[in-house]
Amino acid sequence: MEDSSGKELQSRVRTLTQSSPGEIIYALQAVSGIHDAVVIIHGALGCAASGVWFNSGENRSWYTTNLNESDTILGGDEKLRAAILRAYNENHPEAIFIIGTPIIAINNDDVDSVVIELSDELGCKIIYIDVNGFKTKNALSGYDVIFHGFLKHLVEPKQNPVKPFLNLFTVSESPDNVAAIVELLQVLDIPCNIVPRFSGLNGIRRASGALCSVSLDDAENEYIMTGLEEQYGVPVVKTNPPIGTAGVYDFIKKIAAHFDRNAQAETLIKDEEQKISGRRSKKPFAGKKILLEADLHRVVSFSSLIEELGGEISGIVIPHLDIQNAGKLKDLSILPRTVPFIVAQGQQFEIANVLNRYPADFYIGRSETAAAAARFGAIPLPLDGITYYGYRGIGEVVKRALKLGTNNNYVSLLGQKLGAPYSESWLKRSGNWYVKFEVK
Repeated sequence: MEDSSGKELQSRVRTLTQSSPGEIIYALQAVSGIHDAVVIIHGALGCAASGVWFNSGENRSWYTTNLNESDTILGGDEKLRAAILRAYNENHPEAIFIIGTPIIAINNDDVDSVVIELSDELGCKIIYIDVNGFKTKNALSGYDVIFHGFLKHLVEPKQNPVKPFLNLFTVSESPDNVAAIVELLQVLDIPCNIVPRFSGLNGIRRASGALCSVSLDDAENEYIMTGLEEQYGVPVVKTNPPIGTAGVYDFIKKIAAHFDRNAQAETLIKDEEQKISGRRSKKPFAGKKILLEADLHRVVSFSSLIEELGGEISGIVIPHLDIQNAGKLKDLSILPRTVPFIVAQGQQFEIANVLNRYPADFYIGRSETAAAAARFGAIPLPLDGITYYGYRGIGEVVKRALKLGTNNNYVSLLGQKLGAPYSESWLKRSGNWYVKFEVK
């Protein structure tokens, strides 16, 4: 945290990497939830595998150009042209997003010529998202490239709406988490333009006419909110994710102030806090230590909720840290300096090292890490399977934690039978022995 106090962050080199997502995956996530658009992943079949995950259970179409070895040498222009024509003829979408991949960066396909030619021929917006996995170490930049395309090709000039509305930006949140917030705003009679997920292209087009914009996670949507503010004068409401009593209070109050709903917000908050007071009083984390993994904005709000429910943070894992979000570390300054702090996405061996040295009663974070955490005796509470936003989310977290805490035989048995997934000599090493300022 001391290193983040200046204007620049000292970059470090990880000499050992287990896994981490790239900007292509984040770009796919941002566009996969748009109803009236089609996605084409221009690359090898393996590069399109994430499309299965992001579109599972959804009736949406996505395509791949399925480039092979010869295409990487001779170019894949014809396959791209064929994929666009097929996608258009089968779906007649309002827009087609083409997602770049590392192969395109290597063989230097003339994607722009294909896009210009077929855009005129089909009368459909075709937007090339130039991500290739090489440009940056921060996968979140995939969101930025997508949002740049929105601002350049989709957002329309500002028009005064009949009734003021709020831009509610969401990318990675589940439908239930979004609904938990929208239902609160509906009580305040605040219309929401939910973008980009769970909406159509019309929501993106009219975003310039909103009274203000708010994000369920500023780290993911900062680029487009800043762009709307600079180009169209749509103010940004800065707030932490609406997690826990304090987080929801701050979120609701700041939005209500823009719509002159202060009195109604006070009444809503009082009523909702009264409804969940019984569950909150059960304190499912009382006397428990929790290892928390989430992005930094959510960590700040979740830390408050964990404390509210009687728990203690034993370690924190965040996917990335840069100059844009480093200021959030000040909100965690009340934590003891001995609390381990990991900046690494997908590095389960680092989390294993922390759990081995600082045993936790609960692990709150990604489902991908849940099994590894359980082998160290930590009860996993994966966030991608529950609602944790809003007042409904507080009740859900309490309910799940109580259930898991009273029935942890599986976790105990897993630890006894399988033990740690790494050797004893590995776990004896310092958790950051392979993270260097420079490699010589």
